[in-house]
Amino acid sequence: MRFGATRSQIYDAQKTARAKWDATEADWDDAVRREHGERVVQPLDDAVGDALRAIDQLAVVFNQIRHECEDPGS
Repeated sequence: MRFGATRSQIYDAQKTARAKWDATEADWDDAVRREHGERVVQPLDDAVGDALRAIDQLAVVFNQIRHECEDPGS
């Protein structure tokens, strides 16, 4: 299983979404925006970051499994 392409797509989507959210501040800077950022945007951003870290950990485990299966003597 290869995780690189999927991880890259998720990371790019997160980066794009964050840039678009940040760009709204120039036109929308009030209490409603701040509350939305705290209740929706930040938790989503945190969850995506957690998912990316989990993907990285899974990639390490799967690479180790693959290595051990290909070279059972190691």
